[in-house]
Amino acid sequence: MIVRQKIKHLSVVIFTFLILGAVFLSCQSTSQETSVKGAKTKVFTKYEGESVEEPVDLTNATQIKVEKKPASYFGFAENSVLKDVEFGSPQSIRRGISKFAKAEIDYTDDEKIFYNIASSIMEIAYPSEKPLDNVPLISKKSNYLGMIDSAKKGIYEKNPNAKEFFDYVLPCLVLCTQTAKTDFYSDAEESLKKALLISEDSVLCHYLMGLLYKKLGDTEKAISEFDKATEEKTVVYEVFLEKATCLIQLKKYDQVLNILDKLVIQFPSDLKILKLYANTAFLMGDYTKAEQYASLVLQQNPSDLDFILFRSKIFVETGEYLKASSLLDVYSRTYPDKNEYLLLRSKIQKEWNKNLTAAVSTIERALSLYPNDSDIILYAAELASETGLMINGKNGGQLAGIILAENPENQKALEVSANAYYKAENYSAAYSVSKKMMNTGFVPQNGIILHIRICLVLGYNDEAWKNASYVYNKYGNEPLAIQIYIETMIKTGRGANASRLITSLLNQNPSSSMKSFLFYERSFLSSNEASILSDLRSALIANPRNSDALYRMYRIYYNRRDYKKAQYYLKQVIALNPNNESFIKLNSELDSLVK
Repeated sequence: MIVRQKIKHLSVVIFTFLILGAVFLSCQSTSQETSVKGAKTKVFTKYEGESVEEPVDLTNATQIKVEKKPASYFGFAENSVLKDVEFGSPQSIRRGISKFAKAEIDYTDDEKIFYNIASSIMEIAYPSEKPLDNVPLISKKSNYLGMIDSAKKGIYEKNPNAKEFFDYVLPCLVLCTQTAKTDFYSDAEESLKKALLISEDSVLCHYLMGLLYKKLGDTEKAISEFDKATEEKTVVYEVFLEKATCLIQLKKYDQVLNILDKLVIQFPSDLKILKLYANTAFLMGDYTKAEQYASLVLQQNPSDLDFILFRSKIFVETGEYLKASSLLDVYSRTYPDKNEYLLLRSKIQKEWNKNLTAAVSTIERALSLYPNDSDIILYAAELASETGLMINGKNGGQLAGIILAENPENQKALEVSANAYYKAENYSAAYSVSKKMMNTGFVPQNGIILHIRICLVLGYNDEAWKNASYVYNKYGNEPLAIQIYIETMIKTGRGANASRLITSLLNQNPSSSMKSFLFYERSFLSSNEASILSDLRSALIANPRNSDALYRMYRIYYNRRDYKKAQYYLKQVIALNPNNESFIKLNSELDSLVK
């Protein structure tokens, strides 16, 4: 009993000692008492064991209101995980989920929702990417998943209580789908801007914003957003492809090919990329590359009629009319009245069959079926200007004028108009129009070559040489580029260089048409008539239909007063150019001389 009392007494003493110690320590510390605005307070400090009382006047102090920040719905996710998914590139989404992943049984319902949000972004925004693995099944309903389901159906579901990043972004995934309505565009733009305030570097937001501006027709803004959605040293199929299609609209074909070169390495069998590459190369006048990629498309799908027609178009441009005609025969079994088919058939009838009556008839039929088709109108103008024939009662200039009346900067219409003046030997007018054409932005190979020819006729040799050098450097593997380069070298006094290039090309076993051209051009580098005739005969052996070589043979024999041989060659020229009135007139004069 006595022991218990002693223990109790000792406990009280210890407790009292602890209380006194705590009070003593609190007195040793510096303290500050604060109150609301307008009150006065005292600050107690201690220096070398001596307390000093200093009154402080807080009459003019500003009261600070501290609000508690509402907790994020996704607060359960590690900050770096949330940032990775908000950043929204395929790589960052995978990186974030890899840090978040665990056994399915260990996920909470909200964690499952978060995982499914990341998976849905990958599925909708980046369908070319491999889907996320091991996505947990969901049993709990969620507004977030409801917005995603609406987006998949092409419906923009605005969240009136939006406050989180995903509240703003998930409805905008609808921009990755085909939608009938457009009335949500302004709301989507505002939502994406708010999302970017939360995550300013989000490539997902910039990609969706790019899609929005593309749908609105603001191509420049779309490209700017796609640039912001592009990570360094990373190729994202959807972002690159969308940017490429925008650049095509702006005729920035070099930039398009830079993008496609990267895409085709990563996706070598993708038909969208192969078709876009083929079309872009064609628009640039790079027919060799266009044919290369068109062939790759048809290897995968030999029955693709659109690309059978496209390949025929390439062969028409390169003068391989037999190949073009056989492909058109295949196409015509299904679409005998298609506008592009009729256009190409008319070109073959003019260039290969030399049947101008049939060519005019075909293009007039095309005009009756497609009266507003600019390509058909422009070819009709080209055909009329080259042949001197009236098509639907109009000459070439009048037909080209139909297009220029609506669009004075139409590059192709200006080219056709300049060509019409060139054929009519109105070279000053031709130069004026072709110069305007050259200032329209991107001009394809054929347009530049026409301008070079006009410059050469007018003696603008420096301008001709500058443009010929550009064409050769850019399209050095193309026959037309090589030909205009050699022709310009010879006509601007660069014969020695031309001779070396011709010899080099002849040693490379060129095509028959190229060989014929090379011999023909080499004939201008000799002053010896025997050498000239030898080159011209070689040109005609390689290609008996070389109208230029035939005409030069006519001129040589005419100057020799060997009118019978002169007429022999001139009649072959007329057979190839049956509507050329000047040739017909020359032949009439020979008739009287031969007699």
